[in-house]
Amino acid sequence: MTLGSGAGNRRVVVAVTLLAGVIAAAHVGKLPPALPSIRAQFRLDIVEAGWLTSTFSAVGAAAAIFLGAVADRLNHWRLAVGGLALMALSGFAGSFAASAPQLLLSRFLEGLGFLAVAVAAPSIIARATSGRARRVALGFWAGYLPAGVSLMILAAPLALEAGGWRALWIAVALLAMSGAALMWACGRGAADALSSGARLAPWHNIRVAVSRPGPWLAAGCFALYAAQLYAVITWMPTFMIDERGIGPALAAALTAVAVAGNGSANLLGGWLLHRGASPSAMMAISGAAMAVFALGMFALRLPDAARYACCIVLCGAGGVVASAAFAAAPAFAPSPAQLGVVNGMLVQASNLAQFIGPTAAAASVAAKGRWEGALGLFIGANALLILLALLLLRQEKTAAARGGVRVG
Repeated sequence: MTLGSGAGNRRVVVAVTLLAGVIAAAHVGKLPPALPSIRAQFRLDIVEAGWLTSTFSAVGAAAAIFLGAVADRLNHWRLAVGGLALMALSGFAGSFAASAPQLLLSRFLEGLGFLAVAVAAPSIIARATSGRARRVALGFWAGYLPAGVSLMILAAPLALEAGGWRALWIAVALLAMSGAALMWACGRGAADALSSGARLAPWHNIRVAVSRPGPWLAAGCFALYAAQLYAVITWMPTFMIDERGIGPALAAALTAVAVAGNGSANLLGGWLLHRGASPSAMMAISGAAMAVFALGMFALRLPDAARYACCIVLCGAGGVVASAAFAAAPAFAPSPAQLGVVNGMLVQASNLAQFIGPTAAAASVAAKGRWEGALGLFIGANALLILLALLLLRQEKTAAARGGVRVG
């Protein structure tokens, strides 16, 4: 099948790209439900398990911006296809891991594939849409991660019960292979129609993009939100199983509900952007809400049901930050030639958060001897998030007054 440039075909491009993102996110979501089994098999303590979670995103923390520049120079569509294929191959290899280092290596390669999809997809969507349609589509894109993670957390117990974590790895690898085949079936038409056509050198695009404060501030807000989300979704099943004696299936379901709340808020964020809300103001308000509900989530005197409700709302408030950040990316890109670089900065920030968030939370818990020891991290992260969002709001107003920023 070959896709042209008509409106209907471009909607198909957006839909297929969103599906690719959800499939990529499933590789993040498969680990938390399987983590207790993996820890038992390889005898990992909580800090070592944190490194296993974080290794997946280490490559993104180091290379997303450079891959974004390469994507701007080459082709976003083919990069996404290659990323899904790499995740499939790495997942199959990981299912045969006989030691923790082998599993770490496979997760590293999966992270590289995830990075390729996460960097390429927003640029594909931005080039296939415009105006309000772009705002809505990018708002939906921000939900790819919570959607894929929550669906996988719900589905994972079935595979874990049937064949353990290795069966889960194989099932997710087959899913990635199917996604790559679907994108490949869309043909060269889509790839050629959405090619950036940029002729500037990657290093030039990086230098131009990173010289502006807007992308840095947006990436910082995104990282501070994402660090909290990844800490929650990584350790919530373990906390429920170890501290509350909840069964693995129920713990996975409760975690998936919290992640789904994050995804639902991405839709809310898209609606707010469609109504003309300022992305920077959305981030600042959401940061304040996350700080308040972090206090409730870690409050020992509240019943578990109330603490869990606070966790859901915290994740939901963070989803608005994600929608605002992705919608702001095209506006703060100096030109379309640097769009991939700016998206790469957001993805790099997200991967840095994946790398640091769960590990920092685990270290805080280990140092304090109780899970509530992570409260300080959440409060500090949200205070900094609010500060960066207010600085970004100032940049947004200044640039808009000069006619340089049109969000969406």
